[in-house]
Amino acid sequence: MPYFDENPLSRLALQAGTTEIELDLRGLPANEALAQVESLLQARQPSSVLIRFDPARGDGRETLFLPLGRRLLEARKAGILRSCLPTSGGDGYAIVLTGEDSAST
Repeated sequence: MPYFDENPLSRLALQAGTTEIELDLRGLPANEALAQVESLLQARQPSSVLIRFDPARGDGRETLFLPLGRRLLEARKAGILRSCLPTSGGDGYAIVLTGEDSAST
């Protein structure tokens, strides 16, 4: 595994502080959190959003990182998202919605 002096994610163009909206899912059950994300994706409003969720605690419980990441990847492939990047802390995603209905393109 390579060693990095700094986190390579910190140099990406879209940083958490540059998003227009923050969706805070911390403390929510997974099904409720994913439902809120689904509502966001269906709204089709062009914007940049920071989606925050609880970080890993080291107790072996699954965080939203993987299930949310899978859903966001599907949305990216469907043309709903222009970009989707994990935050450098692994406790969120910074996304940019296209604002376009993928069925009409």
